[in-house]
Amino acid sequence: MTKYPRQPFLALLKVALLGVSFPLLLTSHNWAQASKQDNSLVYAQTPAQSPLQPSQPESANKTNPPTPEKKQQERKKSDQQKMQDLSLIVLGVMLGEVVVVYLGVLWLRPLWLLWLPGELKLPKLGIIPEFKLPLPVLLWLKYRPRVLDFWVKKHIDTFALNFVKNETVAERKYYVSIPVRLDTEEIKELTAETLRKTFKQKRVRLLIWGEGGSGKTALACQIAKWAMEDEQSKRLTEHKMLPILIEQELDSDLGEGKKPLMEAIAGEIQDACDNEQLISDELLEQLLRQRRILVIVDHLSEMSTHTRNKIKPAFRDFPANALVITSRIEENFKGIDTKIETLRFDGEELVSFIKNYLKQLKKWHLFENEDEPGELLQECAKLQRIVGDKKTITVLLAKLYAERMINAKENISASARSLDNIPDLMLDHLEKLNRQAERVIGQEYPTVKDDAKVIAWKCLEREYKPSYVEREAVVKALGENKADASLQYFEGKLLLIKSGYNKDTISFALDPLAEYLAGLYLVDSYRENETSWREFLAQAESKPQEEIKGFLLAVRDCCLAKGSQAKVPGFVAEELGKLAGLDLEALKQEQLKRRIRRLTDDLFVPEVEDRRRAAEELGKIGVAAKFAAPTLLRALKDEDSEVRAIAASTLGKLGNTSESVLQGLLALLQNEDSYVRLCAAEALGKLGNASEPVLQGLQALLQDQDSWVREEAAKVLEKLRNIFEKF
Repeated sequence: MTKYPRQPFLALLKVALLGVSFPLLLTSHNWAQASKQDNSLVYAQTPAQSPLQPSQPESANKTNPPTPEKKQQERKKSDQQKMQDLSLIVLGVMLGEVVVVYLGVLWLRPLWLLWLPGELKLPKLGIIPEFKLPLPVLLWLKYRPRVLDFWVKKHIDTFALNFVKNETVAERKYYVSIPVRLDTEEIKELTAETLRKTFKQKRVRLLIWGEGGSGKTALACQIAKWAMEDEQSKRLTEHKMLPILIEQELDSDLGEGKKPLMEAIAGEIQDACDNEQLISDELLEQLLRQRRILVIVDHLSEMSTHTRNKIKPAFRDFPANALVITSRIEENFKGIDTKIETLRFDGEELVSFIKNYLKQLKKWHLFENEDEPGELLQECAKLQRIVGDKKTITVLLAKLYAERMINAKENISASARSLDNIPDLMLDHLEKLNRQAERVIGQEYPTVKDDAKVIAWKCLEREYKPSYVEREAVVKALGENKADASLQYFEGKLLLIKSGYNKDTISFALDPLAEYLAGLYLVDSYRENETSWREFLAQAESKPQEEIKGFLLAVRDCCLAKGSQAKVPGFVAEELGKLAGLDLEALKQEQLKRRIRRLTDDLFVPEVEDRRRAAEELGKIGVAAKFAAPTLLRALKDEDSEVRAIAASTLGKLGNTSESVLQGLLALLQNEDSYVRLCAAEALGKLGNASEPVLQGLQALLQDQDSWVREEAAKVLEKLRNIFEKF
């Protein structure tokens, strides 16, 4: 807590004491005694001065005059009443002056009120006994909203500067709005104005949940920035809030009576405020209860049971009335007022997100003046083909792909290989970071991928979800000779790992990247070993499926992308899909569609062997690739005759008898290459269309100079005539 000047405060108190000094004199013992003596003298002199009175009748003497003792009691009672009245007057004057002083301090120097003691006793005043001011009243006087607002105002500049320097926050400094579901309402663009109604409540406890890489932490960091906005119209509440990010495990070795969450919050405030003096528990609790501190607990679902048990918003003594929690699962504990679910992108939303993200990075100029305005759409379509149809793209994947697009444009560390799966996209991101770091240090790190896989697996090995792991375990896995240098490189240069509070633990900074790298580690390590894979699956089955779903899907993607090369048994991907709760039949259809789209893209790559292979693979798929016919028609004009021939043969296997397909094949009957003419004739026969143009084209081939072509044309004509006769 900051040290405030005491002298002005004490001066005001002296003025208040002087103001009440005169009334206090009136109630003192000497004044009361003097008043009593004066009255006694008057009473003593009165009988001597009275003249003689004539004798009264006997009836008048029946009422006896009051005795001196009785008169003395009446005078004493009158004096006490006067003293009581005077004490009340003095008390009223004192209270009035105290109120004036208090209001003056509250208005002019509200932080001085923080110097009020923990307990306050009012001295005895006349007949009014000494009494202790009740604690709730004292807290109400000491921690008024204005006092807390000034405390926040005093520290917020330093606080905000340190907050944005936080590694987690700095990595998410570019924010683009994402589609979310706020309770039951789906919202395309979440803003501070949208959340203002929620934050008007006296208690705000918000859960942001969704799969790994869906933008939960980025949204939480943006909410924190909205809480500190200078402009009230852009702020979440009328007052500013100081955000506290809790992303590490809570200390379990505190002494008796210590609360781990409160200690963690106090420690974060101390670091952020850059203050030598510790903040008092009393002030901290008031800041939390009056929503001047916004507590953000990141990735709760990946934290240990100990930490999760200490964060229970439903408990009566839970202090934070402004709380944001991010989690991969929809936490079902009580005390949560509002839920935000992060959603995936569809095609239109993806284009908008990548465009806005490029603008945030100030790289949009690389794409807006292109001769082909549809380039961005083509790139987004490629990403959709990598990950699947409809709403299947997360924020992380969109950002990684956008950065790859930028690198390709600027020719900076751009990878030459074509990406067609998520594991390769993750490796591409790792390679990009490594090349940038290598240029800075002037030294190569050739084993970065292998080391990254080892570190990632150690961070997931125990719980099958990203979490902190003992540093010694990672050192042992990497090898003691190079472990320290490797960990320093990953933490200091790549910014991919971070240390815990005590520096004895580490974790990956990006959970989805850790899951995919760990999945690649398993594929490289287990390969065709069925025993190892079955042991892994058994371990996965024994853990909470919802909490490890992200890792299971990542391992499955790695098996599908790299499994054939590593000879991973076929049952592994299927079993992983079952554990993750996927519809396997629908997934097979989706995978087939993605494969067909990749093959149609490959029909136009520069390498002729790849174009031939793509056309041939589409033919093997058969009727399921029917929608690829328009793309194959373009391949009929390929400069390579073998590509044209294979494309024609494939069209005959798809079962697409549209007019455009027939016209394309008929045109090839006159191609200069005899093998192309033969394949076109064969395809027309498989399609079984005996229309007049088809028959005429085939009859012309009966005079072809190539005997193989003439023979094929005769076979097809006979086949078509038989079909025609049947109908």
